[in-house]
Amino acid sequence: MAAFGLLILFHTALVYSPYDWHIQSEHRLSWMPQLLTLTGPWRLTLLFLVSGAAISFMTTRRTPGEVLQARIERLGPPLLMGVLLLVPIQSWIEAMDNGAWGTDYLGWLGHEFGPEGLLDGVPVNHLWFVNYIAVYSLVIVVLMLRPDLIERLRGWLAPLVAGPRVIWVPLLYLVVIRLTLYPLFGATNGLVGDWYNHAQSLGAFLFGFLLARHEPFWQALEQYRRWAVGLALAVLPILVFQAGYFPNNVIYDASKFAIQAIYQWAVIAAILGYGSRYLRRRDGPVLRYLTEAVFPLYLAHQTVLAVAVWLIRPAALAPVLEATLLALITFGGSFLIYEIVRRVGWLRPAWGLKPFAPARPPLPFSGRRRLLVIGATAPVVVLIVFLISVAAYPGFDHASQYLSELGGTEARYPQIFNIGVFLSGVMAALTGIGFGWAIMALTGARLTGLMTAAAFILAGYGLSASSLYPWPDPRHMVISLGLGIQIAPLLMLWGLRRRTDVPRLKLFLISAFAAMAVLTLFTKHLVLPGTVNDLNVGWWETAYATVLIGWAGVAALMLERAVRAEAAQRGSATTPA
Repeated sequence: MAAFGLLILFHTALVYSPYDWHIQSEHRLSWMPQLLTLTGPWRLTLLFLVSGAAISFMTTRRTPGEVLQARIERLGPPLLMGVLLLVPIQSWIEAMDNGAWGTDYLGWLGHEFGPEGLLDGVPVNHLWFVNYIAVYSLVIVVLMLRPDLIERLRGWLAPLVAGPRVIWVPLLYLVVIRLTLYPLFGATNGLVGDWYNHAQSLGAFLFGFLLARHEPFWQALEQYRRWAVGLALAVLPILVFQAGYFPNNVIYDASKFAIQAIYQWAVIAAILGYGSRYLRRRDGPVLRYLTEAVFPLYLAHQTVLAVAVWLIRPAALAPVLEATLLALITFGGSFLIYEIVRRVGWLRPAWGLKPFAPARPPLPFSGRRRLLVIGATAPVVVLIVFLISVAAYPGFDHASQYLSELGGTEARYPQIFNIGVFLSGVMAALTGIGFGWAIMALTGARLTGLMTAAAFILAGYGLSASSLYPWPDPRHMVISLGLGIQIAPLLMLWGLRRRTDVPRLKLFLISAFAAMAVLTLFTKHLVLPGTVNDLNVGWWETAYATVLIGWAGVAALMLERAVRAEAAQRGSATTPA
């Protein structure tokens, strides 16, 4: 998961680099090659090694045919979906950016998958990695037909990398292929003729496959992990210097290739060594969640990033702000896609997730919990919409302008904000239904539950309706109905008053109501008149909106846990011993 996080940052950095990427910022940062070189040499090699280790565990107690079927089911649908849905968006944006195509997306699809486009090949963009993993998996299936050969290879390789040789032998292999194959073939990511890449990536894949279940290998990595860190730190200054220095001669290129290969394995060995010592035997819901998320996030992230660059670039933001927004949107958008597809059974295989297990009798309150999950994710959606809207409104003054002006006549792309507000209203209404329904389940307080739901539904209506009448239309003020959410904490406290197992939730509800009350007193000039004025009203409104929306998300998360515990308790009570 950490390597994937670095991949997002790496691709975000490519937006500002002198290298050719699909769509780039107007800003070019001269020091970007040095930054990219920190992860460029080792990141993908590590992913190939880990992928090989993963298939090693998959092959236990499975026949070659079963492994082949499992690999086709896991990699085939995502590769097909990505080529048909994800990559065309990227290539369309790239074609528009280069002036090679207009805004007709359907026409672009016809071009890409028509005779002319197919003659140039079907672009796979970042899915080349999935393509390579699929082909390398076939190599493993073929090897499984000769288990004796696998054992001989493992028996030859294991002593070769025993003890301190776990650092030096793989390092020397990478140095040799870098010096001999890379100058001849380069790295094309094109599968056919990509011989250096295969020597490196297939080599790492087979290395992980053969040694993943060999415990002395992991013990050696743990023992010499500090050596690996020291070696990486020793060559890092040279590597950074070389990344910004471009003489064209054989001796310099050879030294540069050697340093890159040394750094490559030193970092990988350090990561594997420390990971083995502190993480390999760990388990937990967070780790399982992130492990499952990696593949869908990988599929989604580059398309999300390309769309974000296309939308944000016209705002002409400062490089640091623009890059921060791109990284946040890419992370947030990718996780949002994952959260959606993991819950929809027919979408899961297309995103590399296993189908749902055969249905078990559902725990009580599953519908309530789904609505509360919507409430917990709503603030994230609002934050993403806000960041994109601000990025699309150059010169927006956070101090003196109201948030509604992001969807007003002066905004360059008001539809972004207004659509986001409409969706927020719908989510608020669904959240309120979840709140009220959950209170009924936990306490039986029907009236309090209905009143809580009504407060949110009314607020959701106000938000959605206001987006239909953008600022400064007077009818936009129907958004004031959203303030009804302020009384919801009191209603929930009253409904939960007899529950003794949710003290933190009660304390949070009290704090949320107090924070909204204080902001109301200042904003409405009921205390310290003039504290809120034309020069700072924007900040106050932003703070108000943050508390107003944020508390509901946190409360939904906490209430969902309470409902989950209640459901588990009731489910176990009805299960025969």
